[in-house]
Amino acid sequence: MRRLISAQCALPRIRAEIEIPGGAPGWLGWLVATGPEGEVVGVAAGGVPVPGEGEVYALAVDPGVRRAGVGTALLAATTERMRGYGAREQRVELPAEADPALPFYARLGFAALSPRRWSRPLD
Repeated sequence: MRRLISAQCALPRIRAEIEIPGGAPGWLGWLVATGPEGEVVGVAAGGVPVPGEGEVYALAVDPGVRRAGVGTALLAATTERMRGYGAREQRVELPAEADPALPFYARLGFAALSPRRWSRPLD
C-alpha cells in the first residue's frame, strides 16, 4: 500500500480517536475512500466541537490519485455530516502558512482567518 500523506494528523492521534468508546463530544469520526481493489486512497476526519462550527481535523489523499476528486469527495461527505449536526461554518487549521493544500481549500471557498486558519460558510 502506498503511503497517505497528512501533516495534519499523526498515527498515535488517529489510533486514540478510533479507540474512543462512543466518540468524544462533537467527534464525527473518520471517513475512508477506497479504490477499485479495496485499497485505502484517502481519509478525512472532522467534528462539530462548538455549536455551529465544523472543524476538518484531517484530510489525506494518496499521491497517486490526487486531482482525481478523492479529496473533494471526502470533504463533501465530511461537510454533509457536519451540516447534519448543525454546522453553519467550516474551519481547517493547516500545519504551515505555505501549506501545499492551500490552493485546494481556497478553490473550495475557504478564506484565511489567519495564515494557518481557514474558514468557509456552509450554505
